[in-house]
Amino acid sequence: MRVLRTILVALVLAAATFAWLSRDPGPDPTPRLFTAARILTMEADQPEATAVAVRDGRITAVGSLEEVRAALGDAAADYALDERFAGKFVLPGFIDPHLHPSLGATILPMEIVSAMAWTTPAGRTEAVRGREAFLARLRELDAAYTARGDREGWLLVWGYHAPYHGALSRADLDAVSSARPILVWQRSVHELFLNTKALAELDLHERDFAAHEQADWETGHIYEGALFTLGAPATRILAAPGRYRRGLAMMSEVIHRGGLTTVGEQGFPQVTKLGEWLMLWLEMRKRVPYRFVLVPNAMYLLRKNGDAVAAEREAAGMLARSSNRIRVVKHAKYYADGAIFSQLMQMREPYLDGHHGEWMMPPDDQAAVLDAFWREGWGIHIHVNGDAGLDRVLDQIEAQQTKHPAPGRRIVLEHYGFAREDQHARVAALGIDVSNNPYYPHELAPIYAEHGLGPERAAEISPLGGLARAGVPISFHSDFLMAPAEPLLLAWVAVNRIASDGRVWGSHQKLPLDLALRAITIEGARSLGLEDEIGSIRPGKRADFTVLERDPTAVDPLELKDIPIWGTVLDGRPHPILAPAAGQTR
Repeated sequence: MRVLRTILVALVLAAATFAWLSRDPGPDPTPRLFTAARILTMEADQPEATAVAVRDGRITAVGSLEEVRAALGDAAADYALDERFAGKFVLPGFIDPHLHPSLGATILPMEIVSAMAWTTPAGRTEAVRGREAFLARLRELDAAYTARGDREGWLLVWGYHAPYHGALSRADLDAVSSARPILVWQRSVHELFLNTKALAELDLHERDFAAHEQADWETGHIYEGALFTLGAPATRILAAPGRYRRGLAMMSEVIHRGGLTTVGEQGFPQVTKLGEWLMLWLEMRKRVPYRFVLVPNAMYLLRKNGDAVAAEREAAGMLARSSNRIRVVKHAKYYADGAIFSQLMQMREPYLDGHHGEWMMPPDDQAAVLDAFWREGWGIHIHVNGDAGLDRVLDQIEAQQTKHPAPGRRIVLEHYGFAREDQHARVAALGIDVSNNPYYPHELAPIYAEHGLGPERAAEISPLGGLARAGVPISFHSDFLMAPAEPLLLAWVAVNRIASDGRVWGSHQKLPLDLALRAITIEGARSLGLEDEIGSIRPGKRADFTVLERDPTAVDPLELKDIPIWGTVLDGRPHPILAPAAGQTR
């Protein structure tokens, strides 16, 4: 009977999900003619303007006010002149093509104990560095929970990073509390640490760990591939419906405050398929001012189906669930090597301690997924971080292009944490794009110079200058929470290469400002295959804009990250950013 009830509830929720899909608020019905101090279009033939006309959520004309009215002709009388952006600066809506709303919604309600300070809808955290400081903070949290009457509830912590915080083990967490289950999610989200009580709560045993190479029972450590099996029971705690719903609301605020109008969930689903679909549509029902673009997770589907061809068929079935506001694109993502934040990216020259890295997917699985999705015409996104991982990925792509030529196929390398100059040229020759997280050198260069890579390689993290010189199209992403979901901050790091220690790391890898602005607008759209719809301001495209208080091309590059964002426009509807609630910081 319980099974039957579960099935019935699932069917009802699924039906409700598709009903919510039809609740898209649609475009602003009022034709508007917006004016601004300056409009940066990202269009080469008309790079700037001072007026833009919008009707039914689409741009109808761009230019000066006189030019726009002339282009509209008699229809100009239908447009309401809207001067709210007079004195402000309008750009195409910012796009983060690789941001994980599902992971962000899981992490944001957790306790953040990180080497960097974070501002979230819950307030601003303090940076915590050093092993003793990290463990002391866990003890403080345990004591605070106990003081408010929670003696045995879960302590869920995100942000641990070994180079900053030292070694961590099950014994360390047991010393914090043996009565309370403790889960520490590593900075990269590619690793978990559990205390003995948590292992018991999740019904995990030594025999379970023995079956996985990427897990260690003694330390309670689960990482990379084992995370998707041994770590799976933790999702019922991390993504409990109430927590997840609250986290998704927080995620929506983060996205809007960053000035984003489109975000890409790279590798969907991440947690549980039904739960994610349901919660995404629940959140969209609130008419949040941005779009979701979902890229199916080929690795998840491979493991679920046991076969790459079957994985492709299931991904194809997801395409029918698209709407204006929640879009499933015919792009698929799979994973090559490990995380840069875990120092598990595959490196040709070893790390300072002699290790080379790990695979998230065995190379044979990578090749099988690439072949199955390539044959069916999918765009391909590949998580790859190290130069040895990149060598393998490029060999596989070159083999596919030789066997099954597909000119114009959109192939995007996600992250591109460390690569050599010869690889940039090869990426360009193969017609591949790169979506990079330019925040990496800000947080990682100083500490990786001491731990893992050494100063020369640390200065080459996120080699954007080399990619630009090779002519490779570049977009930026935050991979939130691998970086703040703040496109202007990402552009600031890329242009200045200033790390958290205040030093410039790898000045030859700086990116020109014009390319950095393209990376958060039109190139982000290109990464998702949506450059004909969004990413620039021209007639026929969707009326999605980000509105700034200062001109990003006129400020000192050092001030780029500090430009206030007025808000956004989506489908022609303006959405100002409201002041944070009392007690919060921005």
